[in-house]
Amino acid sequence: MTLLFCVIFLVINFIFGRIIYHYFKNGYIDNYNKSLFNRAQTLIEKTEINPNVIALPDSGESIRVFYHDNSGEAVTMFQSPGSIAKLEVPYHKGLVDSLELYAVYLKKDNYDGRPVELLLAVSNLSLNKKLSQFSFLMIGLTLISALVSFLSAYFASGWLLKPIRSIASQAAGINTNKLGQRIRSSDTHDELQQLTQTINGMIGRIEEEQQARNHFFAAASHELRTPLANLSAQTELELKSKTAQTDVNLLNSQLLEITRLQSIVEQFLLISEFENSGILLRRSQTDISDQLLRVFSRNALEASSRGIKPNIHFNEDVKSFVISADAEKLEVVWQNLLQNALKYAPKESIIKCWVEQHGAGLKLGFENSILLEKVDVSELGQPFSKGRSVKSGSGLGLWLCKEIINAHQGVIDLESKDHLFRVNVTLPNWIT
Repeated sequence: MTLLFCVIFLVINFIFGRIIYHYFKNGYIDNYNKSLFNRAQTLIEKTEINPNVIALPDSGESIRVFYHDNSGEAVTMFQSPGSIAKLEVPYHKGLVDSLELYAVYLKKDNYDGRPVELLLAVSNLSLNKKLSQFSFLMIGLTLISALVSFLSAYFASGWLLKPIRSIASQAAGINTNKLGQRIRSSDTHDELQQLTQTINGMIGRIEEEQQARNHFFAAASHELRTPLANLSAQTELELKSKTAQTDVNLLNSQLLEITRLQSIVEQFLLISEFENSGILLRRSQTDISDQLLRVFSRNALEASSRGIKPNIHFNEDVKSFVISADAEKLEVVWQNLLQNALKYAPKESIIKCWVEQHGAGLKLGFENSILLEKVDVSELGQPFSKGRSVKSGSGLGLWLCKEIINAHQGVIDLESKDHLFRVNVTLPNWIT
């Protein structure tokens, strides 16, 4: 905006500056000419031929006084030394500018019929110097005014855009977890107030749509929990009464799918909780080793059906496996990480899990083989991101893991190379 303003200003200033310059230049030259004519008129009025009377020039002036005889030859009565001797007399009264001299030619009729003629010349350096000074003054004033205009426009535009930057800064701080916030609006009755109200209205509509979605997740999840629990209980009861291996395998497969559906429903409930009120941690003294053993035991049937062997290692240097954390939510993390490993690990492979001391807290890891040499972990953990394979999930599991670990002020890292996928989780110990 400032540069555009200055370009337009310079163009307009240049056009009007040229007009003003020529106007004052012509006025100055006219005044200079009048002054020179008046001076020449004074000199010629004091000059006579018979008797010979010559008015002497002032300093810086050169004159030539002459007349033409009856034969038409010019007879010089007086001539100042210098360049005026080379200056030709014009054919009629007027000005001549030549040989760095600015001259005026006048003729006065005498009573004997021989008119006195006068050529008054002065150096044109003074005139040109004055015009050059005026030209430089105009250019200098134009540049100074352009600089002042540039700085004024720059700071003025910054001051005018300050409310917009404030709106942008406030809008940048509003995310899905802060949809209850609104941009502060001033009662100015202008476009900025209209913009603020429009953005606040848009945030309000997004908040309403998100709440409707969260309510749907919560309602659907609650409705699904009861039938899934009934199906799980009926399948377990039926499994105890069957002896045929075919029936046992079928019921075990159905039980695995029901368990998976229950896990998804629980994830939806957690998402609804996170979106509505954020992650609320109910801390208690939690034994991480006990949680891991329980999660691996819960998934032992699925692992054995695919010939996958778990390898759990608890480092001897760990001072204590008990930390202050939300036990229920951490167990969801271990369940999701193990399910993810079982989902992508090839058959007859090994899933490793280890726990070691990390400062005052603990560091846990899950590692499993994968068919690809490596996978792009940059998009993993984004909810509802599309995978490349049929087995790719919605991404909710890893997203929930990241949210829960971040709420515990821990760190979760994903890495993949050499046909391996590894998850590292670092948790601080909040027990004092």
